[in-house]
Amino acid sequence: MLLKRILTGAALIAVVLAALFWAPAWLFFLALVPFGLLALWEYLELVARTGSAPPRWPVYAAALGVWAVAAWFPRHLMPAVIGGVLVLLLSALGRRQATAEILPASAASAFALLYIGVPFAFLLDLFAGHGYRIVLCLFVLVWVGDSAAYFVGRALGRHKLAPVLSPGKTVEGTAASLAATVAVGYWLLPAWFGLNAAHAFLLPVIVNVAAQLGDLAESALKRSAGVKDSSTLLPGHGGVLDRVDSLLFAAPALWYYWNLLVRGSF
Repeated sequence: MLLKRILTGAALIAVVLAALFWAPAWLFFLALVPFGLLALWEYLELVARTGSAPPRWPVYAAALGVWAVAAWFPRHLMPAVIGGVLVLLLSALGRRQATAEILPASAASAFALLYIGVPFAFLLDLFAGHGYRIVLCLFVLVWVGDSAAYFVGRALGRHKLAPVLSPGKTVEGTAASLAATVAVGYWLLPAWFGLNAAHAFLLPVIVNVAAQLGDLAESALKRSAGVKDSSTLLPGHGGVLDRVDSLLFAAPALWYYWNLLVRGSF
């Protein structure tokens, strides 16, 4: 299991690095979209396990529309686009679903867009607006935190962090995740972006806390659906949603911190 996890992780990292270093904006979009669509598919599979069955294609189409705007259009259009897409999405559900299914299907579909669609839009906007280094920095901080939590938790973990939601997570792993992320970020952010010590400390803290909350949020969804992993697509890692759950919270956290506090432009 550990070997499968390492090999799958190495392959995913290689794909991501190739897309970041050598892809123009349109190719990065094409590289990221399959992961987003697979995460949406896995989420809708979890929803199906609870008895609701929102139609898939309107959700996929809505997410693609939001991602296209994030990649190629001014960011001030995004709130209007998200609002318009939600209206169209809910209208489509109203025409396709039985009356008793409209409310649960609408809630599940709208949450899919906000939980997965919008965070992927933040990733695309970070790449389009600030280049590959800021996205790579985000990935490095999240990967370091996840790896530290996993290996330290397995070796030294004794105290459960949230046994109902995620029995495998420990206080020791959580502390190691935060410490490792801060240590790497405190070196990386001044070297790559010239940030001062305050930003170099606070930004990794915020990204790590957001990432760990994202991990717990996905664990709650899986427990509600009665499954351990979102799927079995990635050997040793579960599903795509299991791999991007931390990014779903960390990407918006970094986006807001960077644009409001570092660059001072929204």
